[in-house]
Amino acid sequence: MRMHVGVAGLLFVTCTALQAQESKPAPAKGEARAAALLAAAARTRYTWSPEVTAVSGKVTWNVDGASGAGTFQDVLHRRGGFKIMADGGATVPDEVSEHIQSLIGHRTPLAAGATNRPAAPAVIVVEDDAHGPLIMMVGDRMQSTERVKDGKLVQVNRRMAGKRFTIDVTRFVDAGQGRVYPADFTVTWWNAATGKRLEKQTYTTHGFYNTDGQMFPKAETVVSDKAGTISKLQLRYSDIKFDMGRAAAR
Repeated sequence: MRMHVGVAGLLFVTCTALQAQESKPAPAKGEARAAALLAAAARTRYTWSPEVTAVSGKVTWNVDGASGAGTFQDVLHRRGGFKIMADGGATVPDEVSEHIQSLIGHRTPLAAGATNRPAAPAVIVVEDDAHGPLIMMVGDRMQSTERVKDGKLVQVNRRMAGKRFTIDVTRFVDAGQGRVYPADFTVTWWNAATGKRLEKQTYTTHGFYNTDGQMFPKAETVVSDKAGTISKLQLRYSDIKFDMGRAAAR
């Protein structure tokens, strides 16, 4: 089973099922309300402390019945900083390595001294009180749209490599200080040309560690339904450690 995207991420394609919602033409430049909604969602997004320089731990996995165990470390903001090794010299499945890298990447804060990129202009193209306004990034080559509801990013849509995908967050966990962790979500893929559904993945987080004030999942499950073929990835983490404000081991 190959994962198209990992936890959080949170990247997506233009949504197509808008028949029951009220649409309006998009202006040529950004709208202040759209920008304010996206800024609010950015403030509630959970990332680790800027003092975190590295994270490491142990992991066990089961990929469609094939199990293994190993250790991982990621030195944040360093090219090639992620390392994972299976116990006994075995091979780590690509799905496991890619998933953990994605998990870490989505919780990594900005590098020290870095600043956020200027926000792209955005407009509200669909008003929807039930699901949150649909916000379009003006001129985005991936045709990106997002939904924000109650100050949280609940949906992202994108188009890439001939496919469209939508991520819907189905459960948030309170991370403190007004932030939330997207614990459960689905990722649905379509053929961009035909609209045929290709795959649906369901991501579930089973509890969290709180180590040095940082959240990290205790376990995760990813179930993929690809044209009726079901596959499952299960991961359990332990011995999670964060390096805080000091040089990490190479």
